[in-house]
Amino acid sequence: MIIDRYSTINKSYALLALVAILSAGFLNACDKDREHPVPYVHVEFNFNIIHYNLNSPGLSHQFSQSESGGVQGIIVYRLSMDEFRAYDRACPCDPFHCKVSIKEDDLLRATDPCCGSVFLLIDGTVTEGDAGFPLKTYRTEFNEQTNRLRITN
Repeated sequence: MIIDRYSTINKSYALLALVAILSAGFLNACDKDREHPVPYVHVEFNFNIIHYNLNSPGLSHQFSQSESGGVQGIIVYRLSMDEFRAYDRACPCDPFHCKVSIKEDDLLRATDPCCGSVFLLIDGTVTEGDAGFPLKTYRTEFNEQTNRLRITN
């Protein structure tokens, strides 16, 4: 009888542990699946990279919303000779009021003066500050023959 009672207690602890593990996994999955705070806006932007000094890797350029679209405009970073990154300038901490910018002396990072967040332009990740999400990313297609970059959702 003593063995049965301990067996029941151990089964109860095992069941509680399983419920805790599943709950933690479910909560983390929900957190990862949260919608990005920068809202969807249609983006269809096409330009010649030579006109904006994006001739070689490591260079970046920021466009205003009226030039390029997006919520607050778009930042383009040239990762390699045939690969570009494009991000909305809206900061995830407050997309309608805060916008990230590139400083002339640091073409690899974008900074939001509102919350102090800093983002790496290689992949849009947050390196400093309170932004809970990376920069919103757009698709890029580069045509080597025409030197035109197309940015879309």
